[in-house]
Amino acid sequence: MIRLFFICVCLTFLLSHCFLKQDRTTVVYGTITDEKGQPVDSILVVIKGAQGFKYERLKEVYSGKDGSYELVVDVPRKYGSANVTVPFGSYENPKYDKNYKGKRTFKNDQFTKNCCSASIGNKTKYDFQLIPK
Repeated sequence: MIRLFFICVCLTFLLSHCFLKQDRTTVVYGTITDEKGQPVDSILVVIKGAQGFKYERLKEVYSGKDGSYELVVDVPRKYGSANVTVPFGSYENPKYDKNYKGKRTFKNDQFTKNCCSASIGNKTKYDFQLIPK
């Protein structure tokens, strides 16, 4: 009986240890284009961790000359979700603020109005089509 109890405790510890080691490396990638499909460089893209109603910036990157961007982040366990955004405002994203009034979002090549949660531990593609002023 004691042996069975000991085996159960060890098994529980090993299984919980496996879950604690869950890979939370999250990759978000895509392209930023204008309405004509031309790439737009120098647009800031940010991934934030969400804990309840609090958001914390985890990583940011600017789109390259070909409009592409990629964010790779190991999302800390304290965050239940991660969200991607193209912030507006002349201070954070001056090129976006100066030339564009909004964006259309495509998740995994499908238009979406539900923007922009990233699947923790997986790859998610978000393309943004910017709408000129």
